Amino acid sequence: MDDQPTNNPVQSQETIAEKIHCILMLGTMLLACGAGAYRVKAAMSRAAKAIGLTKLESAVSMTDITVTAWRGKESYTSFGEQRRVGVNAEKLDRIMQAVAQLHEGMTAEQLRVILQETTKRDRHYGLWTTVFASAIACAGFCFLNGGRIVECTCVFFAAGIGQLIRKLLLGRGIAHFIIWILCAVASTMVYILLLEIGSVGGLPYLIQYESGLISSILYLIPGFPLTTAMLDFVRNDTQSALDRFSYCIMVIGSAGVSVWIVVHALNWHVDAAVVPPLPFWTMTFLRLLTSFVAAYGFAVLFNAPWKVCAAAAVAGAFANTSRLLLQENFHLPWQLGVGLAAMLVGIVATMVAWKTSHSRVSLSVPGVVIMIPGVPFYRGLVALNEGNFQGAISTFAEVFFVIMSIGFGLAIARVLMDDGWRHDMDTSHLPETLGSDVRDAV
Repeated sequence: MDDQPTNNPVQSQETIAEKIHCILMLGTMLLACGAGAYRVKAAMSRAAKAIGLTKLESAVSMTDITVTAWRGKESYTSFGEQRRVGVNAEKLDRIMQAVAQLHEGMTAEQLRVILQETTKRDRHYGLWTTVFASAIACAGFCFLNGGRIVECTCVFFAAGIGQLIRKLLLGRGIAHFIIWILCAVASTMVYILLLEIGSVGGLPYLIQYESGLISSILYLIPGFPLTTAMLDFVRNDTQSALDRFSYCIMVIGSAGVSVWIVVHALNWHVDAAVVPPLPFWTMTFLRLLTSFVAAYGFAVLFNAPWKVCAAAAVAGAFANTSRLLLQENFHLPWQLGVGLAAMLVGIVATMVAWKTSHSRVSLSVPGVVIMIPGVPFYRGLVALNEGNFQGAISTFAEVFFVIMSIGFGLAIARVLMDDGWRHDMDTSHLPETLGSDVRDAV
């Protein structure tokens, strides 16, 4: 393409440093919303083309971006960092909608105004809405892991209290490592306390300590960064993928070890109990219901709009229930079942994204996060702490392959539905135009 500077007089008056600052502003905003490396690079490239840059090279990790831009023979390198690791699906969609409307001939100041206006329109669910969403989502996950009414009720209150603590601590800017430890300890102790009170009162629960314990802290599982890490890994955005994986291992490990410490200190036994089977149609209906509730609740935690929550929950409910039926009745391997279910969720998410202004990642992640194997991961931690290294390695290997199957399933769905994923596009080369084909790729 033509590497000569733009002839637009307004663009020419702006320095390349001013343009780079706006590009970094866009990139760090997307990172703060939980966007993956490919989405960040593609959006910055589109913005760079719009404001008159001729080439853009970028390196993106989970918390920082390094960018070098050219305007003709003039070049400039800059660095941006944001430490607020989180998810905001609603804001992510709004930013991407704004990026899709960019056009050639814009100035850096116009781009800055657009981004500032986007930030001003931030909408978040209230504190108690997220507390209830966390509680009901974890209770639904408890049923999917073998819990029944008493266990699910205890999980509801344990997860709700834990989420309340997490929101309050996040508002104070406390490090995530500390927050995850405190919340895991709080939820575990509340769950144990409620079950002990219930046992004194004579409530007939199934002694499903294991499923309830892990379900009570499922709101701490970083499903969004874990999924984007797998997608980054598939696209060979290794730096971003490793950063996200490291973060996920850190927070999941801190929560899991905290649960184990509490259980060990209280001398609890968490061996899995045999769950009496329910009638086929009753079990199928309850699985559909609890999968829907769990996926919807996690979508709320990702700050997704209610329509996105509903669409993601429907896709996740049918995909997860179908997976469980295939595994139980046709002995489908766990990894294959999860991969096929994730692929189905990804295909549905893409089809919905075509008809709406919502992103695929916002529509797909809530539906697959309920398939993350939290209980086996905890078993691996217990085995590791007890010195059973062979059992720990075997369990962790199983968990790893299941998690990777989720990523591969979503990636295959994108390869099937998106030309931008079928071909390894180099985001360093800016598009010749900003037509619909480029918007679809972004």
